[in-house]
Amino acid sequence: MSQKRRKKAFVPAGIGTDRIVLDFEHFGGGKNCQTSSMVRLMHHMGYDISEPMLVGISAGLGFIYWFMKNMPYPIVGGMNRADCRQFPGILGKAARRLGGDFESILTKNVAKAHLFLKDTLEHNQPALVCVDMAYLEHLLTGEEDHFGEHNFLVYGIDEPQDLAYISDRFDGIVTMSLAQLQKARASEYRPFPAMNQMVRFSFPTKLTPVREVIPAAIQENVNALLNPPISNVGVKGIRKWSVELSKYPKIIPEPRNLAHALVMHYVYIETGGSGGAIFRQIYRDFLEEAGLIMKNDRILKAGEKFEEIVRLWKDIACALLPDEMPALAELRKIQWTVNEEFESKGVKALARARKLAERVPSLLDEAAKSEIPHFVEFVPRVQSLLGEVSDMERETMLNLARAVS
Repeated sequence: MSQKRRKKAFVPAGIGTDRIVLDFEHFGGGKNCQTSSMVRLMHHMGYDISEPMLVGISAGLGFIYWFMKNMPYPIVGGMNRADCRQFPGILGKAARRLGGDFESILTKNVAKAHLFLKDTLEHNQPALVCVDMAYLEHLLTGEEDHFGEHNFLVYGIDEPQDLAYISDRFDGIVTMSLAQLQKARASEYRPFPAMNQMVRFSFPTKLTPVREVIPAAIQENVNALLNPPISNVGVKGIRKWSVELSKYPKIIPEPRNLAHALVMHYVYIETGGSGGAIFRQIYRDFLEEAGLIMKNDRILKAGEKFEEIVRLWKDIACALLPDEMPALAELRKIQWTVNEEFESKGVKALARARKLAERVPSLLDEAAKSEIPHFVEFVPRVQSLLGEVSDMERETMLNLARAVS
């Protein structure tokens, strides 16, 4: 039975008469929803750390190609979750490396989840929650594009007004109804259900210095990319995706769905919260910061090599929606422009972004009709670039391991 048939009308729960709004400083500029949320949360708690450093000390760089029969199309991602699959994932690892700890919740009980959120706010900590992007109006995500691992901070609630105050990765404060927030939190859509997941952190007065954890974190990340437990993860996963691309017309037989899949690959690589180049850009910045802290020229040199890796991933993203296919290329430009608008103007860009998004359905129709039949003609370039980047990542990570050994 399909998820659509099983879906029940959502009923809010546990909403009372309290108003709890923290004295919270929101700032944008975040690249990834998870790590930028933690940066803002830690700033509220009196600790300042960069987003690239959080990714680096958590060994957060990875690759995964994932497809199951009940999924409309495969997904690819760039975060390492080899030994931290459950939320808070790399955030929990980063917290513990810094000397802190965390408490998390996963429940189908909406009232229990709301109580956990309220209790966290009452202890002067913003609530770092998982939400399904399909239910977030400010992100302009399609209603069928369910992804329950988007993270943001809830820094206030006004129950009598049915209002939640949200800090997402862009400039500008977002508000939404508590009922809608609960719906987004409670989503059970797979393969990444939100399931009311939430985390709160505790830290010592003085954090563990990052220079003490950088070498071990780098070694762990090298191992995750080069020695993955399964073939669809790490550098092996990049190669596997290259092979699987040839099968897309068979596993995604509906042309419009295939066009949509290519757009979503572009989004996950470039504009959907990876920081660009499927997290390679953030990791490049980490290596630059880490090399300076450690006074290690070999780490800095690896960072320079990651600049080449970044360029290759950007080429891969563009080759999925190539200039030779006008509708696909226009879809790429829309995604890029919307992300640029949000990153530069924050929620003030919402009106223009909505206007641009209006063209997406007709462009998908055009791509399905005229361009997807030519998929086998333009996919070889993508496969060639994937082979090149997998080789470069393997070599660079081996050199990075030597730099900290």
